[in-house]
Amino acid sequence: MIESSELVPRSMSDVVTATQQTIQNYMNGKIPVMRTRWDKVNTMLLGGMQFGMVYVIAGASGHGKSMFLNNLIRDFTSTAYNKFDKPVKILHFSFEMSAEMELMRRLSSLAEVPLDRMLHATTALDDVERVMIEDRLRQINEPSIFFIEQPSNRVQIARAISSFIQNHGDCHYVVCLDHTLLVNPMPGENEIDSLAGLGKMCIELRKRFGAMVILLSQLNDKIEGEKRRDPDAPNLHYPLKTDIHGSKQLYHAADVVMVIHQPALLGLETYGRKNLTTRNLVALHCLKNRHGQAGITLLKNNLRHGTFEDWDGGDSPARRDNPYGL
Repeated sequence: MIESSELVPRSMSDVVTATQQTIQNYMNGKIPVMRTRWDKVNTMLLGGMQFGMVYVIAGASGHGKSMFLNNLIRDFTSTAYNKFDKPVKILHFSFEMSAEMELMRRLSSLAEVPLDRMLHATTALDDVERVMIEDRLRQINEPSIFFIEQPSNRVQIARAISSFIQNHGDCHYVVCLDHTLLVNPMPGENEIDSLAGLGKMCIELRKRFGAMVILLSQLNDKIEGEKRRDPDAPNLHYPLKTDIHGSKQLYHAADVVMVIHQPALLGLETYGRKNLTTRNLVALHCLKNRHGQAGITLLKNNLRHGTFEDWDGGDSPARRDNPYGL
């Protein structure tokens, strides 16, 4: 855990003054918000993703968690979506895949060359594809993104973050971790204890440094059960809090919990009461939104080019108080 100074109480008058300033900043549009390429996602998240908050993005294996995070990082560093009065620094704990592989996924999207062609061991790229990839690679110059690839425990992670922030000074900070189950437990801890400690650490990070923390998390296998995949029981298709591995520990620590869900990968041909076709459908379920409303936003999977696109049909987003109105 990050070393803390002596506990100092705040007076109510100080809190009132700070609250007045915060309200004015919101009213005047001065609160920095990280916007994404998806307008409906921005709307669901009250304009975008905010600093000083913890986001958990969960999903089953292969449903696109890492790709979604990669899209977010690209948007965070793009001046087409985000411009701030001070630099943004992103520290990405890339425990699941190497930084090189993440960059290759990004190149696939930028060069519009399918990733499976780039990685094919026996089929060479043609000259046009090769030139496109090399050209896009030369154009990537993002000194604001840093990677840590060695799996670590939460104390090592906390120290790395603290050192990173001390070295870079007055900036907006985004800390990403892919993913939570790959964090090494402390001696004597089980997996649940480790997740609980990680959640507490993230709360401290957002409070102490005003950082945006994004955690990728895994779903358990409950959603893959036969009853949850029954085409005649659409209400059971939707991911729930209890589907998230270590849900209690991470759910309580998070300000926003989202589940990225591709029903076609579970063998479902239609989704929801309106029987939406599941071909390329990505349902982004917001199960918890501390400052707003939970809901569902639909996206379209463009896996071959490493990106998600706005859904071009159906009703989105839906209110969570009627989540099956899709």
